[in-house]
Amino acid sequence: MIDFTKFVNSNAVHNHLQQIRYQPTAMEAAWLVWQCETISLEEKYTAWQEIIDTLPDCPTGSRTAWLKTPYKDSTHAFLQAYIAQQKELTAAFYQADEPAVYHAEYQILPKGKLFWREHRSIEEGFPTLESTLQAIPKNDGDIIYITIYKENSKGDFLMAARFLPDQRLAFMDARPGSMCACNMPKDKWALYSGVLYYIGRVSTWKNIPLPFRSGDILYNPNMPEGMFCGGIFIAAETKSQRCDGGFFLYDNRPDKICHLYPRLMDCEYYPVEALSECYRIFPLISKFLKGKNIALDPWDFAELINDYHDLLIPPAVPEETEADDDGDGLSITMQIAKVPAGMDFEEFIDIMENDNE
Repeated sequence: MIDFTKFVNSNAVHNHLQQIRYQPTAMEAAWLVWQCETISLEEKYTAWQEIIDTLPDCPTGSRTAWLKTPYKDSTHAFLQAYIAQQKELTAAFYQADEPAVYHAEYQILPKGKLFWREHRSIEEGFPTLESTLQAIPKNDGDIIYITIYKENSKGDFLMAARFLPDQRLAFMDARPGSMCACNMPKDKWALYSGVLYYIGRVSTWKNIPLPFRSGDILYNPNMPEGMFCGGIFIAAETKSQRCDGGFFLYDNRPDKICHLYPRLMDCEYYPVEALSECYRIFPLISKFLKGKNIALDPWDFAELINDYHDLLIPPAVPEETEADDDGDGLSITMQIAKVPAGMDFEEFIDIMENDNE
């Protein structure tokens, strides 16, 4: 039997699932295969057929309207129909009886980079699929995947396909807004988007045990700074006693945080020694969360940190401001406190309190 945990993209999550010998359900295994970044579509067909042949059937859990009842009640029945649909989409993509124009985007880990992948595109359109794939740069870094967009001669977007770095087909993508998607009957669109997309978005990863604990410093290689839920963050348990969110820098401001919900299934541990100066508060928060071993309201905690930051470092004003009170010469002096880089919060508070005394 296939070890379905090998399809997990995150090394941290993959290692954890192997250590605990996790056995996914048929639906979980189907989703893990679907979202895997490194296998071809043919390999996905093989893995999905293995699920049908070897794993006990279970409901898909989808509540999508227009999805036929057999595909809601049976993961096996859904996978058989989904494989057939992907094969139909593949045939349509490779059909070359009319002129077409192809455009390329790709995800890459640039040379010299350790953590963050980049999305790049080629502006030029190409007359053939082969010439488009050949245009992808070979020496700029490690290619993660390639997305090819197919248009007709009128410029209408027909459909897209994802390819691996070795140019093997990985997935057929009938994106919303494409002619392929617009022309699909509602039940076919529900089959395409209403199970694997839906489950990945809503619940599957929440049922798979993750290694992350409150206070762990993490990152998603696909989500660099500047993207929503992008950048380094600290895992946080909520009252559900599960890490399902994280503390990010608030608007990229040092020492202020916000709570968001990243895609934890793809995350890796981020080394503390690699943190830049703007993340100087992260080791302190990480230490606090790990030391207390408690679940807390993440929004209340973020508000506390941000209010405390504003108390210590008010909005910028001149260091000394003098004001006359009815001409009696009353002088008001304001001092702005700033936390020195690398200083522990408790040490800083002790210094401030001693100065006040």
